[in-house]
Amino acid sequence: MSILINFLPILFFVIIYVGSGLYFLITGVDNAFYQLSPTVAIMPAIALGWVLYKGMTGARMHAFLDGVRHRDIITMCIIFLLAGAFSSVTSNIGSIDSCVNLALNFIPPQFLLIGLFVTTAFISTAIGTSVGTIATIVPIAAGLIIQGNLPPALTLGCVVGGAMFGDNLSIISDTTVAAVMSQEADLKAKLRINVKVAAVASIITVTILLLLYNDSNEIIAGDYSLILISPYIFLLVIVLAGVNVFVSLSIALVFAWIIGFIHHGYTPIEFSKSIVTGFKDMHEIMLLSLMVGGLSGFASRGSKELSIYLSDAISRYGNVRLAQLFIAKIVSIFDILLANNTIAIIFSGEIARDIAKRYKIPKHYSAAWLDIFSCVFQGILPYGAQILLASSIAKVSPLQI
Repeated sequence: MSILINFLPILFFVIIYVGSGLYFLITGVDNAFYQLSPTVAIMPAIALGWVLYKGMTGARMHAFLDGVRHRDIITMCIIFLLAGAFSSVTSNIGSIDSCVNLALNFIPPQFLLIGLFVTTAFISTAIGTSVGTIATIVPIAAGLIIQGNLPPALTLGCVVGGAMFGDNLSIISDTTVAAVMSQEADLKAKLRINVKVAAVASIITVTILLLLYNDSNEIIAGDYSLILISPYIFLLVIVLAGVNVFVSLSIALVFAWIIGFIHHGYTPIEFSKSIVTGFKDMHEIMLLSLMVGGLSGFASRGSKELSIYLSDAISRYGNVRLAQLFIAKIVSIFDILLANNTIAIIFSGEIARDIAKRYKIPKHYSAAWLDIFSCVFQGILPYGAQILLASSIAKVSPLQI
């Protein structure tokens, strides 16, 4: 019971946010899940976390701030800001429209969603960040939704699914690094397991998309300019070349302004206003990420107690398969509660390593289960960074995605 108390604030937030959306949906209110902002819904949860956390006022504040300033949380927030600015600038100079029209001209209408999924999966695998991939692709997907008459939630689901596919398989992904390092596993052996699982999942995904969406209606595509598309190409090239995602987005942002200036006199003042607009578009998701990080800080004690509890529980059984399921269960629980797959792996890595050692589970197996299950749940959390970012850019309910 004491373990669950540590996670009550996060569960309370989920109940308030999802519960309010369901209530407004049942009562027939339009945009049901936009009636209560998640940044408001999380405030009572933070208050509850403050009350339940044992310690003096200073200790409570430190626990909250330790979660807020976690490296992964701050990293996401900076990516959010740069992604918002890049999206705003490319939209204003016409890059998004050109990309959409290019896709509509060359990809058969019935294969647009499959093409979007495959493209996103490839990019995410190459650059190793699902958040960065979503920030790059969602603006284009949002344009396809309008001009290609695509179902919004399904389209964004393809992007998020492809992003998580790549995040799970990428050699340079934070989740891959965290899983391999925490288990002291062989990277190649771990990736072989991931490839088998992801290959099956991707085949099922493509099959489902063929069955769900087979609209072959004629789509009228407009003109496109390769010059205006070049900011996206430039961004992908430098990211695939291994340039840091922060540096890549910053350089691509300046490059987009240069293209806009050459093409139709996009002035520095217009450029600066677009950046500010992009920053403003990301303020809610950035605040929410910081607050979710703070809630994770309150749950830090509970995570350690939960690890000990699960370790004791599995010691009652001698089944190797069950032990592997426990590893999957542990990281899944942590990801649901912490809403960050890398942090979930870090929290559960030690207990997973102990279980693997006790039951002689190969290290690359335990590393693979940590990575796979953390990415699976991260891709379906409506309050996770990936879906929240896609939702913020495309203006679609995170629960619909």
